[in-house]
Amino acid sequence: MASVIKTKRSASTGAPTALAQGEMAYSFLSGTQSNGGDRLYVGTGTETGGEAANIDVIGGKYFANMLDHVTGTLTASSALLVDANSKIDNFNVDNLNFNGNSITSTNTNGDIIISPNGSGDVDVATSKIIGVSSPTANTDAANKLYVDSSAVSITGDTMTGALNMGSNNITTTGKVLFANVYSNEGDLPSASTYHGMFAHVHATGLAYFAHAGVWHKLIDRTSGVIANLSNVSDSAFADNQTLIFDAAQSKFRPGSLFQVISADAGTADSVVGTLNFAGGTGLNTLVSDNRITIHVDSNLSGLSRLDVDNLRLDGNTLSSTSGAEMFIDPNPAGDSGDLIIQGNLTVRGTTTTINSATVSINDLNLVLADSAGNAAAADGAGITVNGASATLTYGASNDRWAFNKGLNLPDSATGTNGLFLNGVSIGETIEDKVGSLATAGEGIDITYNDGAGTLTFAGEQSTKNNLGIASFDSAHFGISSGHISLPTVDGGTY
Repeated sequence: MASVIKTKRSASTGAPTALAQGEMAYSFLSGTQSNGGDRLYVGTGTETGGEAANIDVIGGKYFANMLDHVTGTLTASSALLVDANSKIDNFNVDNLNFNGNSITSTNTNGDIIISPNGSGDVDVATSKIIGVSSPTANTDAANKLYVDSSAVSITGDTMTGALNMGSNNITTTGKVLFANVYSNEGDLPSASTYHGMFAHVHATGLAYFAHAGVWHKLIDRTSGVIANLSNVSDSAFADNQTLIFDAAQSKFRPGSLFQVISADAGTADSVVGTLNFAGGTGLNTLVSDNRITIHVDSNLSGLSRLDVDNLRLDGNTLSSTSGAEMFIDPNPAGDSGDLIIQGNLTVRGTTTTINSATVSINDLNLVLADSAGNAAAADGAGITVNGASATLTYGASNDRWAFNKGLNLPDSATGTNGLFLNGVSIGETIEDKVGSLATAGEGIDITYNDGAGTLTFAGEQSTKNNLGIASFDSAHFGISSGHISLPTVDGGTY
């Protein structure tokens, strides 16, 4: 049992009346500002008659509780503890609260007065004072909105007569609603003077745009007509025609793009070019009743690549174009049939999965990590049993095999079917090794019997000149589970 030293203490009194020099006492009376409870005391100064001249407070729960909150957080009835940036989250001074970038008053309708001493000024260092309300008294500060609105206001007014701005601009981020209609084209103002102007002529029902001294008609995308396009001819339109450019007229006009093809393989003239249909290697064409049919020969030869459904044959490679799975099934009825590969088989994927019940390998030696050039490259090679997650793997760091499951041998460690190390059973090897490594310390004797397979440790009796086993007088020592303890030292109460 550990030794216990008890300090002089009291649960009902604050400061002790007397302490020796260096003697300590603790009051665990519930502490307040004045009763001296929850404090640690020590006697200091000159000692007279066993009593120190002074009794000083050196700590205690009363003061520790003032320091137990998060740094940088203002806590009532506690000390101020700043954080790593020498800051505290907020601070109260009388009726003012300082929090973040705000100084606020805590009393109802309380004013905040900034009063420089003497002729000092309030200087905001070239920054703005924002959020100022509109003034109500002659000495109130004015905001920009108040000043601007006092200069001129036409809000809600209706003007009569013309407003001539001259060459000045009207700028707004809102909407400008105006009527800009003219009865006839002749009523439009000068396109040169009002370059960029938009207008509407009621007689034509069109919109106009002024540019380069000319009023240009704008086409409506839903009701516009080709007749309004100066570079397109609208005469002699017929079904199945399209617009083609006529260089002689410098206009687009209606016309046919292709003529009828009546031969199995032939040529037809178009207005601007020739469209040819002809068969090729393995391909035949047929034209009948304005239909062109193209078909592939049943026997294909000379192809550089062949795609069938999701399969692609290209050179010596058979691949899938769907990016998923590809099956080779010698007998589509169930999972019977045999797949025979003449020659060697190389699998270059990351995982090879075999779902058959039995795997038979004729080779006498199974090589894993055959492309590894050294032990590091073969690190982790081995055998894994799924389900149980049992593994036998090679570790390159210590050049050893590693089992992650226990190994069950058919006989004892010393039997003929047990585990052997250089021809010696592992049990005998361990016994011999322990017998040679075990070294007796002071007061301990070790005896190894190889025939009996025993290793005996015996303690010597303790004497004046020999360390060993000893007993203690319980009147002077306390012993429990091998631990020796001294009597309790108790400072008493006050």
